Parts: sequence; structure tokens; C-alpha cells
Amino acid sequence: MPPTCPNDFKSQLNSPETVRLLSYIKDSIVLPLHLFGAYCILKKTPNNMHSIKFTLFNFHFWNVMFDLTYVFSIPIPIFPMPAGVMNGILTKWGVPSTIQLLLMVTAVSYVSVSTLMIFENRFYLLNSKKKWWKRIRLFWMASNFLFGILYQIPVILEVPDPKYAKEVVINSLPCVPEFLYTADIVLPSLNDTTVILCTVIYVLVIFGQLFVFATIIMVQLSTNFGASTLSGTTRRLQKRLLKALIWQTGIPFLYLVLPGCYSVFSVYTEYFNITLNNLVATVASLNGFVSTLSIILIHQPYRNTVVFWRKNKKSESAKWINPVISTHTQY
Repeated sequence: MPPTCPNDFKSQLNSPETVRLLSYIKDSIVLPLHLFGAYCILKKTPNNMHSIKFTLFNFHFWNVMFDLTYVFSIPIPIFPMPAGVMNGILTKWGVPSTIQLLLMVTAVSYVSVSTLMIFENRFYLLNSKKKWWKRIRLFWMASNFLFGILYQIPVILEVPDPKYAKEVVINSLPCVPEFLYTADIVLPSLNDTTVILCTVIYVLVIFGQLFVFATIIMVQLSTNFGASTLSGTTRRLQKRLLKALIWQTGIPFLYLVLPGCYSVFSVYTEYFNITLNNLVATVASLNGFVSTLSIILIHQPYRNTVVFWRKNKKSESAKWINPVISTHTQY
């Protein structure tokens, strides 16, 4: 049995209670922003942006769902082991940690699927005359949402016994924070290969499709494709819309690069630092906040809703600020 961690690991900042309190404070600020974002999409989307209204709201909805599952679960990662402790109200209500983890992973998966749907929506509008895609479109959407759950099945089938998982995790750490002795530790699988393989397959399938749609759209907007249906002005505005959507969806994913790099570093070097683990979890949990903020600030109609930009509304409505979206052209 590894020794208990020294006093510097027992800092009040590292306690589950402090992590829980900071999470509640953070979400008391973030959730009103989510509501404002939903209000902007549902009430401030002009008619000439109607074609992207549903996909934007779908993307926003799943980001909010991830934030809600996070605040109700409040995971504390235990890197370098791919394990964690659920520290939220769902644990107090007796919800198994494995179920909480499944909900969080599913929410993250659907954020990716909703991102894919944004680019498919652009593809569909540019190729609306292709009846073959229109016939399979609903089936394609349903298949991707179903895949967001099915790819987790191999890992779910390998979830170890909680008591044995706790023993494995504790014995793998150089020292053990005191709260781990009484906490329920969730370990998705004892077989790292299964977790990695399922994750890689999911990334290749979802982001592979996203890459294909984005490439086709850029090629179509950069060539003579659609010259009979798109004017030069519309083509230029569609390009700017695509850039805006890339910024909107790309910024939240880029935001996760640093936490992801630390996680990989910790796992492969077997470096354990509970403070950095908590910091990484906190930074990652702000992804929904960054996503909503991106939607509000990048799209001009939503940005103009904010009081600080009201005075500039008239001067900005007649021009484009790349990658901000103009509302004067039908999308």
C-alpha cells in the first residue's frame, strides 16, 4: 500500500469540498451565459440565418448538457491512471459513478456529432438538388447519434468491479490523498488498449466525416461549382460564413489541447499531481463556456444583442468583420 501523500497534498485547495465549491461558483456564472446564448439563437436569429438556426441550437444544447452533467458529477481525475472520483450531487443521491461517467462521455460525444452536423448542414444547402443525399440524410443523422453511444459498448463491457478497481488505482499511485480511501473510484477499463482503440475509432469516424464535408464545401466555394445557382457575392459571403463556423467550432476544441497534452504527459510519464489534475479538470469544464461565448461574439446578430455593442450596431451592420457573420444575405 503506498503511503499517504505529504502535507502539501492536503492543501485546502485540493480537498473535494473546495473543488465542489469552485465548480458551483463557476457554473453560477456560466449557466446564465448559456441561457443568454439559447435566447440569442432562438429569438435573435434573423430570417436570413434561419438555415443554420437548428444546427447552432443543437450544438449549443449539447454543450450545455455537458456542463450540466459536469456540475452534477464534478469529476476529479486521478492521472496518471485513467480513473477518477465523482464528487457531485449525483454521488450523494446514490447514482453509480460508472453511470455518471457514461453520461459525461455521451454528452462529449454528442458535442462532436453536433459539430459534424453544422458542416453537413452547409453541404446540404450547397447540394440541395442532390436527391440521393436528401433521401439518406435523416438515416445518416440517426446513425451518427446512435454511434455516439455504441462505440462505448466495448469499454462498458470491461468495467471492473469497483472494489478491485479502487485497489488497482491506489496501488498504482506514488502516494494516496486521504480522500481516496473513502471515495468511490471509477475506472472505465483495466485494458488501456480497449479505451484507446474505441476512442481512436470514434475520432476517425466523426472527425473524418467532418473533414470530408469541410473539404468538399471549400472546394465547391473555391471553384466554378454552383455558378448557376450562386452569385459571386453570395459565394464570397458563404466563404465568410464557413470561416465563422470554423472559428466557432474550432476555438472550443483548441481550448482543450493543453488539458489533453497534460493528460497524455501524466499517463505516459506516470506523473501524479493532484493540484494539476484538479486544474486540468477545471479548465476542461470551461469548454462549454468558451463555446457559448464564441457563438455570441462571432455571429453579428448575437453580438449586437449585447449592450456593449449596441452603439456600434448601425455602423457594423453594413460591413463584414472577418470572421463575423453579416445578416444581410440569405444563407
